[in-house]
Amino acid sequence: MSMLSIIIALSVLMMLGYAQKYVTNSQDDGFPFSMSFNCVVMKSNTKPTASFADIIDANTDIDVLVISRDEGSYFIGIYDPNMVMAFENTYQLLGQSRYFSYADYVNKTKLGILISDSLTHNVEAWKSYTSEAIEDVMYFTDTQSRFNYFGRTTQVLNLASLDTLGEYVYLDYGNKEVAERIIGKLTDLGYSIVPVKYIGLLSTIISPGLTGKGVMMVSGLLIYLFFGIAAYWHYFNRAKEITIHYLHGGTLNTVSQNLGKRFVVLNLCGMIPVFLFSLFLRTKDQLIASNMSIIMFIIFHFLLTVLMFFLALSLVFLIIRDRKRDELYAR
Repeated sequence: MSMLSIIIALSVLMMLGYAQKYVTNSQDDGFPFSMSFNCVVMKSNTKPTASFADIIDANTDIDVLVISRDEGSYFIGIYDPNMVMAFENTYQLLGQSRYFSYADYVNKTKLGILISDSLTHNVEAWKSYTSEAIEDVMYFTDTQSRFNYFGRTTQVLNLASLDTLGEYVYLDYGNKEVAERIIGKLTDLGYSIVPVKYIGLLSTIISPGLTGKGVMMVSGLLIYLFFGIAAYWHYFNRAKEITIHYLHGGTLNTVSQNLGKRFVVLNLCGMIPVFLFSLFLRTKDQLIASNMSIIMFIIFHFLLTVLMFFLALSLVFLIIRDRKRDELYAR
């Protein structure tokens, strides 16, 4: 039963992590472009005049993702030297599609990616597309792409090719030193940090923004009901053992101590790999939670499974106790 408890804890963590990310990313003030927990959002206090070169040196500023946009704009500018978003929901055609490169940023090449559901597989249409901002289209991607800012984006441009940065700048990073340098430059240029909100791990369950896939994932919490049923059948199959305890003067308290102690100890020890797994999910940006939130979840899971375990034992014990004594001896 302790192994089942561990498996359920791991499953619930993954389901909650998915639902949490779904809800957080659906908020205007949540993590944009499915960025990680390191995400920093900055907004210009005045009309932007800064350019790409004012904040980024393509030779040294790597291991960062910078996206810029204006309020109400249909396009975004991106600087992605590590190609974090290179293959997000793209229609890849060997030899005919590529992504922004170092040379593009240095040479301010007017390349772009178009977002559309209707032309994703129409190679001739997207290869022939040109505009003032895009001289060559690298590929089309569908509207489910991370590039699409709440359904408002139709073009992804080379950030270096834009005359000025947008009103908003979104920064995600693996190199904190580089990120802090860029944030400092943006601050000097009149940008300020906008708080990014996220839904707490347990708050995800009652979030009003939980719809569609998110509801389906949280519905998986009913797996705890399965644990309760499994615990009942576990003790039902040990009815003879419990009956012997009862006939020899055993009470519910003594039976619980004899049969439940091992489960409690193993279940508690099993929470260690659960905690380590949650930290792994967090490093992979599949879980947004502080250590305290993770510990609170583990405590909740431990207490709930222990409670259901002993409720199942109590139910079986009461059923045995209510039988006639002669019937018990006959069995």
